[in-house]
Amino acid sequence: MLNLQYVTEEVYTFENEEEIIKALSLDQFQPNKLDPLKKSISYKINHNKCIRLRDLLFWIESDFVRIHLGQLLYLILSILEKVQYIENKGIQHNYLDLNRIWMKLSETSQYPSLIYQFLDYSIHFTGYNCSIKDQNLYQQQASIKIKEIIKIIIDKCFIRIQLKKNNNQEIRNQIYQQILQPIIDLCNSNQSINIIIEYIKQKLNDYNYQYNQKNKIIQSLNIDDNDNDYIGSKRYKLIQNVNNDIKQIIQFGQQYGIIIIEYLLNYSIPIIANNLKSYSLINYQKKALKQQNIQNERYKELTKMIEQHIQDVVKYNLDEYSNYYKFDINEQEIKQLEQEIINSILQSPQVKYFYNTYWFQQNEQNCYIFAAITKISKKEIDDKLETLLFYLHVELIDQLM
Repeated sequence: MLNLQYVTEEVYTFENEEEIIKALSLDQFQPNKLDPLKKSISYKINHNKCIRLRDLLFWIESDFVRIHLGQLLYLILSILEKVQYIENKGIQHNYLDLNRIWMKLSETSQYPSLIYQFLDYSIHFTGYNCSIKDQNLYQQQASIKIKEIIKIIIDKCFIRIQLKKNNNQEIRNQIYQQILQPIIDLCNSNQSINIIIEYIKQKLNDYNYQYNQKNKIIQSLNIDDNDNDYIGSKRYKLIQNVNNDIKQIIQFGQQYGIIIIEYLLNYSIPIIANNLKSYSLINYQKKALKQQNIQNERYKELTKMIEQHIQDVVKYNLDEYSNYYKFDINEQEIKQLEQEIINSILQSPQVKYFYNTYWFQQNEQNCYIFAAITKISKKEIDDKLETLLFYLHVELIDQLM
């Protein structure tokens, strides 16, 4: 069993407080803190108990963890049923993606590992009511978006699924066509997700899906591999060494922060998986320093972009105000105003959302982030200018009295 001992903070904004409270009360996922003033919610997520869907797919795609085809179908079924459940309760999630779907492991569950494990979990969503880019352009109903996500799950995972020894490539293709291709076809159609749910349930029944641990059969179909990669196997004997290295990587990364921890894990996992017996991770310290420098440079660049934007917009607004007000605002007051706005934006939930999520750091994202925070900069500028003008107005009255 793998042991990922670290905690991340997920920060999201929301538009409608009543809707987000309803969603949170229904979803019941992890300790969360609602900030009505900033219209944000933050989650503290223990990765030893919770698995982000994107992470799981990456582990499977890298051939790092083993799951059965039966477990894959059950995962898809569980996510579909979650979408159906929230929508039946009148809750919409219009911004669902691989980063916002989580598996919360039960007390009896094992953790995904180099060998097959018993996985017992509930599905949870984060990011309700929180747009990524422009709110009007990227809304998509969860029951529609989930069809795209299902196709991604199948595409990334099936190639790594181990079937029975006599399942050669021809038989694998037949199984794909018999079980998975119809799911993809349903996802490409206008059929409701209930049709997909019923289809998967039928296939689980047809192939005698076993949920409980019985005779070494772990949540598998009768076509799944039940001979290899269990307790006592070659992969099993390597788990302790892998766990020790994972623990060391996390401990080393903690001095740099969550993004570097997850960067190192995602750098190391494919290396480990490709050569379990004799892999080498001697370069991860240098990789961490290099990535940290990249992060620092991106943050500096973002800060400069925000500074220039704020200076331009503040100047424009002050010029507009000068047509109606005859206050003297000196350069120091303007600089202080600009700095307060910049600091507020850099501490905003929108910026935290991007800089607390590793998967956003794989590519250059500053323009993406900058576009996302343009909306809040306008509100910050308006609020701060109103406060300053009110102060100057009161000061002027005092001088005249």
